[in-house]
Amino acid sequence: MPGNLPDVLALVNDILQAVIVIFGTAVALYNVRHSIRDRVTRAFNSLLFFVVIVYFTELLVTRTTIALTAESWIRLEWIGIAMVPAAQFHLADALLVTTGAVSRRRRLFVRVWYLTGVAFLALVAFTDLVVGNLVPVLRAPHLEAGPLFPLFAVYYWSITATSIYYVWHARRRCLTHTTRKRMTIILAASLAAPLAVFPYLLISGNPNLEITSLLWLALIAGNLIISVMFAFLTYYIAYFGAVSPDRVVRVRLFKFMARVPLAATIVLLVYVLIGRVGPILGLPSETALAILVVSTVILVEWAVYAVKRPLELILQLTDEPEVRRIQELSERVLTTRDLRQFLESVLAAACEALRTPAAFVAAITPEGPVVEGMIGPLGDPEEMWHGQEWQELARSAGYLPNHWHEDGEPADLETRGEFILWQDFWIRPLYRQAEETLVGIFGIKARSAEPDLTRVEQAVFDRLVYQAASALEDRILQQEVFAAVEGLLPQVTALQRRRSAATFGGAPVLIAANEENLLDTSDLTGMVWDALTHYWGGPKLTESPLIRLKIVQSALAEHGGNPTKALREILLRAIEQQRPEGERSMTTAEWILYNILELKFVQGQRVRDVARRLAMSESDLYRKQRVAIESVARTIMQMEEAAVAGQSWEENSASLEKEIERVG
Repeated sequence: MPGNLPDVLALVNDILQAVIVIFGTAVALYNVRHSIRDRVTRAFNSLLFFVVIVYFTELLVTRTTIALTAESWIRLEWIGIAMVPAAQFHLADALLVTTGAVSRRRRLFVRVWYLTGVAFLALVAFTDLVVGNLVPVLRAPHLEAGPLFPLFAVYYWSITATSIYYVWHARRRCLTHTTRKRMTIILAASLAAPLAVFPYLLISGNPNLEITSLLWLALIAGNLIISVMFAFLTYYIAYFGAVSPDRVVRVRLFKFMARVPLAATIVLLVYVLIGRVGPILGLPSETALAILVVSTVILVEWAVYAVKRPLELILQLTDEPEVRRIQELSERVLTTRDLRQFLESVLAAACEALRTPAAFVAAITPEGPVVEGMIGPLGDPEEMWHGQEWQELARSAGYLPNHWHEDGEPADLETRGEFILWQDFWIRPLYRQAEETLVGIFGIKARSAEPDLTRVEQAVFDRLVYQAASALEDRILQQEVFAAVEGLLPQVTALQRRRSAATFGGAPVLIAANEENLLDTSDLTGMVWDALTHYWGGPKLTESPLIRLKIVQSALAEHGGNPTKALREILLRAIEQQRPEGERSMTTAEWILYNILELKFVQGQRVRDVARRLAMSESDLYRKQRVAIESVARTIMQMEEAAVAGQSWEENSASLEKEIERVG
């Protein structure tokens, strides 16, 4: 082990630099896949690459024993030093582009600064104009400053200052709280690379410089600060270009950091510490080192796995294919928060591109519009939808449910190309791509009396409109999937209950069927659902356990002893009990449940046709259908209880009404 404090501090600094190299390399590799399609990630990867070169070559320089070799490594280190300003500028430009501030001149300067860095690198490699001869300071060898080094320093810090200004400008252009917060952290951490790689020792010009313990402490503290800054940069830049929700990005990043760079760092620490001690347990240091390094790798991987498995057990997850599909669905599910966050980003981009102060996206539902995302001063969005003006907008956009029709046709609003002029907004309808049906509207605050978008603005806005329409369509498809799953819940619940009981009860439980079980609410709902799906014939009707109900058995005589017809009659009676009084309406709220039951099961119409006839989405239809089936199941339960008590359904209903009147 090193015998004095400077040696110990030098070793600590070397380990810290090695950790920076490990994590920087790991992050660059992690970002390779995303850098192909994302400008910010690509620029950040370039910056990381040059920083890693600087730290890696510094580590090698401190280990060299030949002066000529040390000088070669230091000149190679200038690949990173000379190129960091250009990469920093590249990252700042990419961040500005994400906010909508596209500049050809700025992009040209990115190339100019990269070429300038290459020019300085050539001067370092083949001349002594920027750096000169080797200064062999113990544990910190460096080169002398050449006559052009001040020019390089001016170039280095002026480009750095410009880059920081551009990041600050990008932060100012951010409109949402999330993006502003992220850009603020990126702004604060943007000095990490320039501060980390600038060759400070060239400024001293002292060949007899001695690195004291105090200076080593300062270097260690500086590297720690740089490490933290790069950690924040890595964390927040990981969100750029990611198509997955934020929570998925975080989980993937942390899992990768734990499995790759953290494990490598722990192995490095073991290697360094064990390599500096004598024989262990009588074994040569090389043998002990090999055993401990391999053991460390195994233990680290086991620890990562051990933390992962208990979490899966707590969440009741397994490796079954169905569960894996559910896990994949949970990572890709578009929650309301995800949708609104995405739409806020789209709206912010629209406001930035068109330089308008406010915008909104509203989804169209049978009950009216629902604002899913908004940017800027809109006031109370719900107040915008009341009155004749909204009906005019809905008709102009191509959507007006039956129950919104009033006497007299509202006048169509003015249109300009693809825009509808409504209040003080320019409105673009959002359509479902496959069916050309309206799913929402995209409104931007009018910046003039007539839409005056330039060709570039129109192209950008068209892409943003497509993104918003796709998001709403994806959410509708997802709702339909979940609504279908909700429709299966009664059967799944009943099946799980029977499976749980059969675990200990075996065959007697599975074959037992008595009236008490049939009248269990959840089981009965599932049985009613099955019977209704095969209302006009099928095994779920002919073999339904509902045939054992007393009300069905009592109806056998009326249907020639045919249990299928008797059960169908009982189901029809229960459905008719859901019919409200008065004239039938297809859109009135109190008729919805009956209409769903009668159209879908009795008439056997398709879900899409029923939804269109009732002026509702398919996802809403599935939710209402579940409520309707539960209502039918409750009615059948009451009919069966009345039959068991020796009363007809009508007598039981009359007695209930009298009891209510007496209590009331």
